[in-house]
Amino acid sequence: SYSCSPILENGKIGTFIGIARDISKRKEIEQRLVENVNELKRAERASLNIMEDLRDTVDRLEKARNEIMEKNRQLEETKKQLIALNRNLEKKVKERTEEIEKLLKKKEELIHQLGHDLKTPLTPLNTLLPLAKDLTKNPKAKELIDVCIKNVDYIKNLVTRILQLSRIDAITKPEIENVNLLEEVKKVIDSNSHYLEMNNINVEVMVDEDVVVKADRLRLKEVFNNLITNAVKYSPNGSTITIGAEKQGKEVKIFVRDTGIGLTEEQKEKVFDEFYKADESRQDFYSTGLGLTICRGIVEKHGGKIWAESEGLGKGSTFYFTLKSGRRGK
Repeated sequence: SYSCSPILENGKIGTFIGIARDISKRKEIEQRLVENVNELKRAERASLNIMEDLRDTVDRLEKARNEIMEKNRQLEETKKQLIALNRNLEKKVKERTEEIEKLLKKKEELIHQLGHDLKTPLTPLNTLLPLAKDLTKNPKAKELIDVCIKNVDYIKNLVTRILQLSRIDAITKPEIENVNLLEEVKKVIDSNSHYLEMNNINVEVMVDEDVVVKADRLRLKEVFNNLITNAVKYSPNGSTITIGAEKQGKEVKIFVRDTGIGLTEEQKEKVFDEFYKADESRQDFYSTGLGLTICRGIVEKHGGKIWAESEGLGKGSTFYFTLKSGRRGK
């Protein structure tokens, strides 16, 4: 900055005195001060904005916390309702299970009693009808008596099958032992030899000597008897039935194959149902439609599976079932 003052001489301005000052430092300080003030103002505004944002954030967090608390309350309430519902369902399931068990027990008792009640009148009929046939000389009477005998045999067979099915349902656990499969198959074939010869059916066995299964020996015999009877029933005279087995890991897959009438896809699904007959047109006094149902019940009691395969009508059928593999001499 620059300042000038006059100097008077005899009452008149004689000269001037000038003073020059360097104020650049002061200006610099003033500029810095202004900048600092502006920076403080900006910082203040930023702080105010941050505070506003923080208030908004706090409000949102508070709202979220309240929503979470409400959700937790609803979840807790839902949890209590589910626990109560689950207890109620468990109670109903238990009651229903007990009710079903009682009904099944009554059913088994009824079937068992019915079977014995039906067998009682059948016994004298089974004995007396052949005698009546021998005593009569009338051919027409003999023919009618034959019809009666066939029907009595059918009812007797039906009662036997129903009782077998009832016993299977009642059995909770088979009497498992290690069974040599080939030996058991040979015994079954021997016991059915007359039936096989009568129908001119050959049996081919494809079972190795060392194949052992874990099974109830009597129940296994029932399965083979039913499968062989079924195969003979639907096979042409002079054909061959094949019985085989193969080890598959911890299981043995067993099969009975025939060259009979075969099965459709629908029949394969229904063939194990109670009283189902693949060929309803056959007038068979010995078929009850329960043999394969009995097989399924026995195999499933052993923890195995049973199923049928066929390429179609007229192409034969193969019935497979699985049993757990056993050990020789154990």
